[in-house]
Amino acid sequence: EVGRQTTSATADSIIEVQRYLGEGNISRQENPLTYWGNRKTSYPNLFHLALQFLCTPASSVPCERVFSKAGEIVSKKRNRLNAKTLDKLIFLNKNL
Repeated sequence: EVGRQTTSATADSIIEVQRYLGEGNISRQENPLTYWGNRKTSYPNLFHLALQFLCTPASSVPCERVFSKAGEIVSKKRNRLNAKTLDKLIFLNKNL
């Protein structure tokens, strides 16, 4: 019974992907979140997958700020900080 359900779910997912691939690309002006919101009943599995990837920040600015702050913390006078201490200092600096 469980094996049959797994096979059925896999087959349904394959059919869903094939239908999606047959649709073609959306226009560059269309909002991807709106696109998936309108198709969540047509492509339920792909909808959940899309939400996981569309929530990723589209910018590297937060990451670059952390690297910049690390460069300020590690100076000629503080060049012997171990990795754990540096991680804690960066965390405190960004969160306080």
